[in-house]
Amino acid sequence: MKKLRIGVILSDVNVPVWVARMLERIRDSSHAKMIMLAFIGDNSTTQEVFANRLSELHLQLDKAVFRPDPDPLEERDVRTVLPTVPLLHADPGKWNFLLKFADLDIFINLSQERIPESLLHAARYGIWSLRGNDKRITTSTGRGWLELPQDGSLIECAVEAQRGASVQVVARSVMAANRHSFTHNQKLFLWRAASLLPHAIKQLYLNGEDKFFADAESVESATRISKPGTGQIVDLAWKQFVGKLRHKVWKRGSEDRWILMAGTRSSEDPLSWDKLKPIVPPRGAFWADPFIVHNESRTYIFFEEFIHKTGLGRISYVEIEQDGAISKSQAVLEKPYHLSYPFIFEYRGEFYMIPETAQQRAIDMYRCIRFPDQWVYHRTIMRDLNAVDATLIEHDGLWWMFVNIAGEGGSTWDELHLFYADEPLSDEWTPHPMNPIVSDVRSARPAGHIFSRDGELIRPSQDSSLRYGYALNMNRITKLTTNEYEEELLERLEPPDEGDILAVHTHNFSGNLTVVDAMLK
Repeated sequence: MKKLRIGVILSDVNVPVWVARMLERIRDSSHAKMIMLAFIGDNSTTQEVFANRLSELHLQLDKAVFRPDPDPLEERDVRTVLPTVPLLHADPGKWNFLLKFADLDIFINLSQERIPESLLHAARYGIWSLRGNDKRITTSTGRGWLELPQDGSLIECAVEAQRGASVQVVARSVMAANRHSFTHNQKLFLWRAASLLPHAIKQLYLNGEDKFFADAESVESATRISKPGTGQIVDLAWKQFVGKLRHKVWKRGSEDRWILMAGTRSSEDPLSWDKLKPIVPPRGAFWADPFIVHNESRTYIFFEEFIHKTGLGRISYVEIEQDGAISKSQAVLEKPYHLSYPFIFEYRGEFYMIPETAQQRAIDMYRCIRFPDQWVYHRTIMRDLNAVDATLIEHDGLWWMFVNIAGEGGSTWDELHLFYADEPLSDEWTPHPMNPIVSDVRSARPAGHIFSRDGELIRPSQDSSLRYGYALNMNRITKLTTNEYEEELLERLEPPDEGDILAVHTHNFSGNLTVVDAMLK
């Protein structure tokens, strides 16, 4: 397939940096070519609101308190990003000849809330626009404030393709909303948009027109974001102040309380809290991310032991005695940076561990030289990335690594990436062409060993939509090849309606022993 020919509709040569980054990704890709930049004055109704003094004051106050970083709204001259791409400033009604000559595959709309009818057939694969929670998003839309008055827990960023009368969502990402800051929500949405739209272009190129649009969802065209009135802005500012104050007071007087819970159950049994009994850490610490290891007829649980005094996690273990008694915990790996999620696997008769080392911007591997308490650094298998909860599995002659990676301005909660290699100790992992294979805070982040049930692979994952690590999912992997990935939800484990449990975010089992973690009130 030839490179896709891309045009972009903007309102001005000065664009926010998130747009510049989006255009850079398209420019630098191997599957698309920038053909033209067209300029139409913005026709949104929200620009005037966010130019008024009260709203601008609110915006600056929110930025000062919550400090969204990196700021997606810093301006850049688009001519420095695409210096050789032709610029079109004429009236859209006079574009017909130029558009026919340009022979566009995709016309990206970043400035218009309403697409001029003369442009609806200007590109082979339609006019592509951004939408957030079914609202049209342009470079001047006041995105992010709506989630606060509505107490929304989710932000949806989507790419809409309009081809004549047909409107479809061709790419979607779901993130957790910040209930206190609209500039934080704005940052999340805009930086995600900067990567989501180029990702959609890549998938069209790789999959072809028929499959790409067959997998898309038919929707109604996005509607405008209604402008906030003066009363709404005042109410929202007060709500933010009260919410932030309550959160600060709560954080000051409390510590996270994660414990382990273990019990006997079969892998065939549905997820439930039945038969799970608490394993409580000592004062001054919490235990989370449990992994079970059997060795020489003995059973161990490795886990993150977070020490409140240092503010860092280390890797520790307990042994489960034959009578069910729990040994005293012992630390086995401690660094001057945070460690968690001790993913342990056996390869060629030796045990290896990949703990989370996101603070080092690396994925490090350790080898066990005396089980269970002596582990030495083996190698770094990936560098220069903010990655969490790497989880490996061998399947169809390859080793696969599932890992959440935070993109620019994004979170580690919501985008799952997949890599493959010939053997697990490799430091040369090939990225899957569909990356990120899951872009949804409700199901992306790994939550334990991938296991087999009735010949099918089951991937545990976290749902952090309501709070960090709120619930567990069991996802059946239906396609896993070097070109394709698909999964579907089988079952969930949420905190019980009654009791002290607020969240659960790791699940592992071995033999008839199951272990999870639980956050307590």
